[in-house]
Amino acid sequence: MSDGEVRIGTAGWSIPAAHAALFPSGGSHLERYARVLPAVEIDSTFYRSHRTATYARWSASVPDGFRFSVKAPREITHRRRLLDTEPVLGTFLQEVRSLGAKLGPVLVQLPSSLAFEARNARAFFETLRRLHDGEVACEPRHVGWFVPEAEALLTELRIA
Repeated sequence: MSDGEVRIGTAGWSIPAAHAALFPSGGSHLERYARVLPAVEIDSTFYRSHRTATYARWSASVPDGFRFSVKAPREITHRRRLLDTEPVLGTFLQEVRSLGAKLGPVLVQLPSSLAFEARNARAFFETLRRLHDGEVACEPRHVGWFVPEAEALLTELRIA
């Protein structure tokens, strides 16, 4: 992480009834969650976009050191399979910038059916880097990504 800290959180901030007593009372689920854990993944961005006002409201409701990881939309990763993504990627990044300083890593979760193809991967991640200088993590699921060439590309472009 750019600030040198490791933060641990969950995917989403819903609090199961069985664990509710572990979180302080008062406030929204996100506010209660953020009093205990320093980070969360916004998983819903994989399925749909949110209004910039929603991201701003979420950001305002958590402490200064809190970070939101945001999952790249499935339109980019699963439907377009990293091809022709610049318009969708640009819109997504513009929306999540409303999190301000609390924006943590963008998570690019790839489908298990997407093999590593150097030219396509480079084109996508270079576009992502041109549009976003912040933290990025890639979660490949196809064995083809676990090769030195893929690792070198991700390292070169500062992708965890």
